[in-house]
Amino acid sequence: MERIVKYNQVRHLVLSTALFLVSGMAYGLERQSLDGLWDFRFEKGKTLEEVPLPAFAADGKMTVPGCWNAMSRYFNQHGTGCYRRQFELSADAVNAFLVVDGAGLRSRYWIDGREIGLSRLPWSRFEFSTGPLARGTHELVAAVDSMVDNSKVKLFWNFYDFYPFGGFHHGVWLEIQTKPVELRRVVVRTRDYKTGLVELEAQFAGGPAPENFEASVSFDGGTGQTVPFSGRRAKVTVPDFKLWSHDRPNLHEVTVACANGKARARFGIRQVGTAGGRITLNGRPVYLKGVNRHESHYEFGVTTPVQLMYEDVQNLKDLGGNFIRGSHYAQCEAFLDLCDEIGVLVWEESLGWGNKPKQLNDPEFCDLQEEETRLMVRNSINHPCVIVSAFLNEPDSDQQSCRVLVDRLIDVIRAEDTGHLVTFACHRTLNDICNTNTDIIAYNTYPCWYCWEMDTGSSEEMRQNIRDCHKQIVNYFRTHYKDDRPIIVSETGVKADYGVRDPRGKAQYTEDHQAEYERIMLEEMFALKDIAGIAIWQFTDCKTYTRTRGARNRSYGVNTGGLYDLYRRPKLVVDVVRDLYTSKSESD
Repeated sequence: MERIVKYNQVRHLVLSTALFLVSGMAYGLERQSLDGLWDFRFEKGKTLEEVPLPAFAADGKMTVPGCWNAMSRYFNQHGTGCYRRQFELSADAVNAFLVVDGAGLRSRYWIDGREIGLSRLPWSRFEFSTGPLARGTHELVAAVDSMVDNSKVKLFWNFYDFYPFGGFHHGVWLEIQTKPVELRRVVVRTRDYKTGLVELEAQFAGGPAPENFEASVSFDGGTGQTVPFSGRRAKVTVPDFKLWSHDRPNLHEVTVACANGKARARFGIRQVGTAGGRITLNGRPVYLKGVNRHESHYEFGVTTPVQLMYEDVQNLKDLGGNFIRGSHYAQCEAFLDLCDEIGVLVWEESLGWGNKPKQLNDPEFCDLQEEETRLMVRNSINHPCVIVSAFLNEPDSDQQSCRVLVDRLIDVIRAEDTGHLVTFACHRTLNDICNTNTDIIAYNTYPCWYCWEMDTGSSEEMRQNIRDCHKQIVNYFRTHYKDDRPIIVSETGVKADYGVRDPRGKAQYTEDHQAEYERIMLEEMFALKDIAGIAIWQFTDCKTYTRTRGARNRSYGVNTGGLYDLYRRPKLVVDVVRDLYTSKSESD
C-alpha cells in the first residue's frame, strides 16, 4: 500500500499562520523592487556591533543583489558592508514588508533612522514589517556582516565546506499594504491528485483578519465562482486540471478576490508518497537521478543570475537527470520557479553542516534551526518541484542530542502540512539512531575517496569496495529500522581538477579518474535493488575554504567534485553520467 505524505496531526507542535511569508508567483500586495546600485561602504574585519550605524559615509556603490567578496575590490575580504538607498511611495502605506531573498551572514535594517530588524539566518528568505509609511521619499539603510564569529553566528561555522559570501544573495523588495486588513497570500495544497481537489488557505496582512468569508475563486484566467472560506480555508476542484510532474510540468494559477483584496498563486497538482521501498509521484514510482548543487560561481559568488540557473537546469535535463539536492541551504525564489517550469524534482534543506554536540546541545542553535526550517518550508510551499524538505547535513546522528533536534525539526515541517517527504543526509551510517521518524533514509558516503581506502588501486578493487561499502550501509539501515522505507544516496563521488588528464594512470584528482569512478559507482548503485535514488556530489565545483582550516584538501580554494567546473565547463565525467542516467529507467 502506498504511504501518502499528509500531516494534519503532529505530536505537540501547533503553529499559527504567520503573516511574514512570500513565495514564487504568489502575490497580493503591491511589490516594489529595491534592486540596483546602492551607496556602499565596506568595513573590513568589523562586525555589525563595531560599525556606527545607521549613519555612515559612503565611499562607493554596490550592486543589490551582489556579493562583495566575489568582486575584485573586496575579493575574499570579510567584514560588514554598509548599504543605503532611497525609495519613493506614491501613496500612504498602512504597513510594508521588507523582503530579503538571502543575505550573508547577519544583517540589520533601518528605515528613516528607525531600526526594523536583525536577521541571523544566512541564505534564508526573510522579511521585516516596516510599520506605517507616509507617501513620499524614504531612506533604507542595511548592514550585512560576513564575519564567522560563532559567539554571534550560530548557523555557519568555520568547518562548513562552502564559502560564506557577504552581501545580498538575491532580490530585495517591498510588499506594500494599503488597507488595515489585506489579503496577502494564497497557499495551495493538493488534496486529491486524481480529481484535482485542492485546498486554498488565505493569509492576510494586518488584523483582525476574517475567519469565515466568501471569495471569488478563478483558475487560469477563467470565470470566477463564489466559494465560502471557513477558518480561512476552502476546498475547490480545479477545472480541466493537469498533473504536475518532472516530465510534464503543468502549472495552474488561482486568483482569490474578497472584500479585503485580491491575491494570485501559481501551483502544481501533484502528490508525493512512498511504496515498496520507492518514492512515488502521483502514484507512480520514480527513481531519483540527481546531483547536489551549490549556488556558486567564481565571478558571481552565490548571486548567480537567472541565465546561469537556467543553464544548470538545462544541463541536468540533458544528462537525463530529474533531481537536484539544494545543498546546503534554502533555495532562492527564482531557482525554484525555474524548476517548477522546466520540471526538476528538488530536495530543499535548511542550513547545517556536520554539526557536533557543541552545536546540537546549544539551545540557541536549536532554536535558530527551528526558525529557519519553518521559514524555508513556508516560503516554498507553493512550489510543486519541492518534494523533500530536509535539514542538518551530516550531523552527529549517533548522538541522542541530535535525535532530539531531528525529531523536533521533523515536527516543524509536518506541522506545515506540505506533503513533502522529510529526511536529512546521514553520514554516521553504521551507528545512526536518528532516522526513526524520517520518510526516507538518505546517506552520504565516499568509498575509495574519504573512506574504504584501496591497497592496489585497481579498477576491480574500486568496484568491490564501492559495492561492499553500500551493501554494508543498506544492511545496517534495513536491520536497525526494520522497514521498507526508500533509501537514497544523497552524496557520493570524487574530485577532479578541470583540464587535468591522465588517461594511462587515471591518478586521483584527474578527470580520467573521476570518469572511471563515477561509471563504476553508478553501475553498482543501479544494481542495488534497495537504492531508490542517487545525488552525485556534485553538479558544479564550488568555492570553499581558501587559506583557512581545510584548505589543504581543496584545490585553489575550490571543492572540485563537480561534473562541471565553476564556469560550467564540462569534465569528462559528464558523458559517463549522461550515458548511465539516460539508460536508467525511472520506474525500476
